[in-house]
Amino acid sequence: MDKTIASLKLARVLEIDDDGVPRWVGGDTVIVQLGDVLDRGNTEIGIIKLFLELDNQAQKEGGGVYMLNGNHESLNVCGDFRYVTPGAFIESAIEFGIPRDVALRSWDGCIQARAALYLPGGKVARMLSRNPTVLIVNDTAFAHGGLLPTHVAYGIEKMNSEVAAWMRRDKVEDGYASPPFLAMGDGKSVMWNRSLSQEKWSNPADRYHAKNQVQQALMRVGAKRLVVGHTPQMRGANVDCDGLVWRIDVGMSSGVLDAPVSVLEITKEEDGMVDCRVLTEGEALGSFDEIEALVDF
Repeated sequence: MDKTIASLKLARVLEIDDDGVPRWVGGDTVIVQLGDVLDRGNTEIGIIKLFLELDNQAQKEGGGVYMLNGNHESLNVCGDFRYVTPGAFIESAIEFGIPRDVALRSWDGCIQARAALYLPGGKVARMLSRNPTVLIVNDTAFAHGGLLPTHVAYGIEKMNSEVAAWMRRDKVEDGYASPPFLAMGDGKSVMWNRSLSQEKWSNPADRYHAKNQVQQALMRVGAKRLVVGHTPQMRGANVDCDGLVWRIDVGMSSGVLDAPVSVLEITKEEDGMVDCRVLTEGEALGSFDEIEALVDF
């Protein structure tokens, strides 16, 4: 939660009132969080609720706050809790209605409470069902792991709606809705893909293939760049494939690398040009032209 609040403050969209109430100050700014809120610390539901509250406030000013579903969101809805912290289990129990002192004495109760909240149809699973798997804002596409031509060919809206239906536990003709394999099935899926996030290419052919793949995908959805998370970047947020792919997972969570807070700011200038700028710890690392020199193409 500390890193979440710091990120939103760095993006200049959040203020906390003296009484601790969060207040949206971003006007018509659109915030996109790329997923993996879960399994990263002791406060997960609190972060989800913060995003929902800020989105309600932002919508009134023409802005918005979006959270994508990452592989750790899908893992939890699948009932895979292996990465959940003890504090997050306790948070689940309290959210379910178990008193804190009872939760601290009943580990089985905490696990059962989390299952009730996170399995398809549960309260938190329904919250997550609001999140897209792939989101396009203006001319920028956002996906947790990657976006390839096969994903686009399947259908972005179809994929988003099917993941949502699975999380809500919608009834279908043969039982209940299931998620599409291309969304979260394996290392080539949207949520698990790492093919666009290599900090050092083993050979030029791999980079050429990656660039070609993302170029085709972006062309089909009418976007000019893709922003991904999922794979922590050891040298900080960076851009590759001649400006087509921005990798912004820096492992800033204390549950990963505890790296400095970073956000990617995308703005449209008066001349119509789009400026992409990485901000970290209140200081701009630089625009695309400046960052490009730091990347081994």
